[in-house]
Amino acid sequence: MFNSIRRAIGLSRQRSKEGNALPFSRQIWEMAVLQLTTKLGPGNYHKYRLWQKDISWEEKKGYWHDQKYYEFLNRVNPYKYRIVARHKVLAKALLQFYGIADADYHGYLSQSGGFSASGTPVKSAKDLESLLAAKPELNKVCFKLVEGSEGLGFFAVEISRDNGILLNKLGDSQTFSVAEFLDKELKLPQGNEYIIESYLEQHPVLAKFNSSSLNTMRAWVTRSASGDVDVVGVYLRVGRVGKLIDNVSSGGFVVTMDNESFKTGFGILKNQDGAATDSHPDSGFKLAGVQVPFKAETLQLCEDVISILPSTQFVGLDIAFTQQGPVIVEFNLAPSPQGAGSLLASHEKLFAGLL
Repeated sequence: MFNSIRRAIGLSRQRSKEGNALPFSRQIWEMAVLQLTTKLGPGNYHKYRLWQKDISWEEKKGYWHDQKYYEFLNRVNPYKYRIVARHKVLAKALLQFYGIADADYHGYLSQSGGFSASGTPVKSAKDLESLLAAKPELNKVCFKLVEGSEGLGFFAVEISRDNGILLNKLGDSQTFSVAEFLDKELKLPQGNEYIIESYLEQHPVLAKFNSSSLNTMRAWVTRSASGDVDVVGVYLRVGRVGKLIDNVSSGGFVVTMDNESFKTGFGILKNQDGAATDSHPDSGFKLAGVQVPFKAETLQLCEDVISILPSTQFVGLDIAFTQQGPVIVEFNLAPSPQGAGSLLASHEKLFAGLL
C-alpha cells in the first residue's frame, strides 16, 4: 500500500506539468478524498486518468474500486453461468447453435477424445494431418486452449503442403512437423486440449494499426431487466510489431474510440498508468481519426450475442473485422473493471441502465 501511494504521488508530480493536468496539490487532495469516500485507491486514480482537468468531480466519484465492481458483476451475471464464457468448447457450441458469426470451426484436439467438425477423430498427429490434408483450401489455422484466457494458449500456423504437411508458426517463423508442433508447442501429451479454427484475416483498415496481430474491438454491452440492449462503450486492442495477439495483458495496448462515430482516438499504453500516445509505439502509425468499418453490423452483432447468453446483463465482446464483416472472437462475462478507463467513462455512468 505504501509503495502504491508513493508511486502515485510521483506520477502526480510528473503529470502536474502537463497541459491538461490538475495542479499537484489538487491531485493529492482528490486521491485522498476518493480513497476515504469511495475506496478508489491512488493507483486506480492514475489508471483511470482522473488527474485530467476536463473530468468533472462528479464523474470521478462514479469510478468504482475493484470490490464494488465485482459485487455488481455477481448481481448482474450470476457466477454459475460464467463457465459458458471460460470454456471455449461451450462458448463455441453456443455461438454455433445460434448461428452467430465467428471463426470457422474445424475440430476439437484432445488425446482423450478429440474429433473434427465432421466427427472423425482428432487425437493424434496422424489424425490432425488427415484433417488438414482433407482441407486443401486452408492456408492458416489457429489453436485455442480450451480453458486459456488473456491470449495465453493461443497459437496460429501457416500450413505448408510442398513436402508433406509442415506448420509454420506465425509470430516467430519456426517450422514444425505436425508431431513436433503437438509435442513441443501445444504440449498435447500433458493433457492440453484445443479448439481448431480458421485464422481470421483482418480488414485492411485494422491491419494498418499492426499487421502481425489480429487487432480487435472490445465492446461493453448491457441488457436491462426489460430487455433493452445498449452498447455502452467500445475501444480497439492493438498488438505490438511482430507480435501475434493484441491482448493488453500480453503486451498490446488500447486505442480509444468514439461510440457514435466509430472513429479512433488516442492510445493508452500497458502498465504506464494511463499514459497516452498519439502513435503506435513501434511503427509510429498515427492512431487518431481512423474510421472503423461495419458500425451497424457490429451493433447488431452485439445485440445478437447478449440475447443468447443465459441470465446475463453485461458482457465484454471481442470482435474482429474481416473484409466480409464483424466476427465474434470471444465473449467475457467478467471483463476487467479497468476497461472503464479505456472507455473514458465511470462505472456509474456506463452501468446507469442496470443500477
